[in-house]
Amino acid sequence: MKRISVFILFILLAFCLYGCSVDPNIPNGYTGKEEHFDKDGFQDYSDYCKYLYKDATAFENNPNYHKVTAPDIAVIKGYFDDFKQFIGGDRAGEYDFDTKCITIGDFVLIKTKEGVTEGNAVYGKYDNYDVYYFDTDSNVLYYIHNNK
Repeated sequence: MKRISVFILFILLAFCLYGCSVDPNIPNGYTGKEEHFDKDGFQDYSDYCKYLYKDATAFENNPNYHKVTAPDIAVIKGYFDDFKQFIGGDRAGEYDFDTKCITIGDFVLIKTKEGVTEGNAVYGKYDNYDVYYFDTDSNVLYYIHNNK
């Protein structure tokens, strides 16, 4: 019985490790990727990834993403500027995003805990966020995660 329990625990752990690494907000179909995960991060961490696609098909009908409008540009730029400032130092060489590529008609998904109360604290705008930005000119999905 003990052997079965250990086996089941091992299977569940393996499933969690595999399942936890799959992000449902990154559409299938990318042809290449570059991932920079925070190797020292456990609870507070920053990640920067790029996924190359043939075209925008995976985003055009994706209900999680919306087309970038003029007012979105400043909001998106704010997240990437915050991320660039935070990731500096040892990991600065990993980050190559240029905010000049943020244009109307691209696709974006922003997930944030802004305004959420946890204990006695309330999350601010740049305290915990995920931004998925698809640039239609380069067909690259940029993903940033930061929780300070």
